Amino acid sequence: MSSFVKHQAPAKTSVKLAVLIGIVWAALLAGIWFAYRGGAEQGGFLHFIARFHVLMVHLPIGLIFLVAVMEALGYFTVFSHLRASIPFVLWLSFLSGVGATVIGYLLMTLEDYSGRAMDLHLYFGLAVVVFTLFALVFAVRGKRFLSGFGTALAAFATAASGHFGGAMVHEPDYLTEHAPAALKPALLIGLGGVKEEPAAAGEGELSAAVVEKPVGERLVYEDFVVPILDKTCNECHNENKIKGKLRMDTHELLLAGAEGSDYPTVVPGNADESELIVRVLLPHDDDEFMPPQGDPLQAPEVELLKLWINAGAKTDTTVAQLGEDPGIAEIATRVAAIHAGGATEATAEVAAAPSVWDSLPDEEKAARMAEVDEAAEKYHFSVMPVSAEDDRLRVNVINAAKDFGDDQLKMLEPVAERIVWLDLARSQVTDAGMKTVRLMRDLERLHLENTAVTDQGVAELASLANLEYINLYGTKVGNGIFETFAKLPNLKKAYVWQTSVDPAEAKAFERSVNLEINTGVDLPAPPPAPAPQEIKGAPAEKPAEKKPEEKKPEPAKPAAPAAADAPKPAAAPKPVEAKPAAPAPAGKPAEAPKPDPAAKTAPVEKPADPAPKPAAVAPAPAPGGKP
Repeated sequence: MSSFVKHQAPAKTSVKLAVLIGIVWAALLAGIWFAYRGGAEQGGFLHFIARFHVLMVHLPIGLIFLVAVMEALGYFTVFSHLRASIPFVLWLSFLSGVGATVIGYLLMTLEDYSGRAMDLHLYFGLAVVVFTLFALVFAVRGKRFLSGFGTALAAFATAASGHFGGAMVHEPDYLTEHAPAALKPALLIGLGGVKEEPAAAGEGELSAAVVEKPVGERLVYEDFVVPILDKTCNECHNENKIKGKLRMDTHELLLAGAEGSDYPTVVPGNADESELIVRVLLPHDDDEFMPPQGDPLQAPEVELLKLWINAGAKTDTTVAQLGEDPGIAEIATRVAAIHAGGATEATAEVAAAPSVWDSLPDEEKAARMAEVDEAAEKYHFSVMPVSAEDDRLRVNVINAAKDFGDDQLKMLEPVAERIVWLDLARSQVTDAGMKTVRLMRDLERLHLENTAVTDQGVAELASLANLEYINLYGTKVGNGIFETFAKLPNLKKAYVWQTSVDPAEAKAFERSVNLEINTGVDLPAPPPAPAPQEIKGAPAEKPAEKKPEEKKPEPAKPAAPAAADAPKPAAAPKPVEAKPAAPAPAGKPAEAPKPDPAAKTAPVEKPADPAPKPAAVAPAPAPGGKP
């Protein structure tokens, strides 16, 4: 260590070099600002280098705190030798700090970051380099007190810069979430005030009020739009982290849009022209798709945002004011359920949501029924009560199947909640029409035979919690329908004849749920094991009974292998004795050993296939599948 101290560079040279590097550092920052002052285009080699900031920034952090520890220990005699190494460690801290701040400033410029936390992270980061240079100069000159003071300032600036950098990556209160109440105000300096948390009792009352409030009376912005933005947008567009010069954490700033942008984020009354909607509907691999990371918005969320914007994008708009379409309440319920915990809860909450029909006045109910009856008369389909005791509706389009399509199906929406039986067999409805069918929350029976419905259309029916029967004969569905079937708790019977559904897959799925799936094919039961066990002992009657049954289909294929395997014993006498074997039980003990080789050839269970084949033909008389 003493040799290192004796042969170190002269102090004047070291100071001049450090100051020169500091000037170059400032010039680089000024050059980056000047080059990208009008905006930066992302991509390229510089952008690749800039993203190494998150790795490189940890090096000066560790070195600066190491210097602080060495400065403190250097005051003790036993550690006094550490003071000779402080200038060297400060040099490493200074150079790594220069590199980290340059590429960090480049990253901030290229990715257009701003905001309160970003600004404070930047200022304290620059201060780290300045204070480290200050400490280095005085350490080289031997000014112990000033060098230690500069090191202390550099350590404080490093801690502050890291704190505000963390506030950008995480929520501003990430560090304070579990902190003692007395420390929270200090830790949130520069990041806004301490958020007042409601008392436990008040919080419970608020939650209960939200649950009990009818969907139609809920405020769209407060109860639905804000949670959507908090989940997917505000992480990068808030007060502390403003990416793209856009903030979305308040209603005013959301409508104001990105500073200097020609494309407004929200155009009240025109969702299609709103950049918010344009970005979330882009292909996921598009560079402009939002959000760039994490889960994209789900279809109900996008639909509700569009409805809100088209209604004027106001803060006091309720769900009921979005339109008269009965499906709007379901969309809002689905969004609330998504935020509460996922698709399964969404289905349950939709099923449990209060009926819109029940809340209508009698005059409105009569007007809706008159509207549907008029459409039924015009397009020749029938709408009638289920029975004299049940005034719910049963719809059948058999007389209008050739002309009944998605547009005609949409005419049933005013009374969608009253329909429990719907027969669309041989009609022209497609997957688009299933968006109307899903509004029939109490639907129990659905016929879609010989329509153009696919797996995608069936997926729209996942919220029909009361559906018990569905007929998909002759449609274009495949194994994808099983995912939807798993979400239908009351589904008991499904017909999928002449579709792309794999019978084996259907049988396997059928066993996993309480559901009967009729594919039109009876798969052979696979119990070959019990046959050889029953040959031994008294149960020899079973192989004797199988032989006459197998003789009928044997002329096709089994006859040839039987003759080939029989030459070892007397092949001819066995079939001759087999005929009287059935009526003559006395021959059982004598022929007990002989059936063993015959059982090896006869148990070729191919003859069992012809038995199920007629069974497959047996259901054919009812292709409509309407039990």
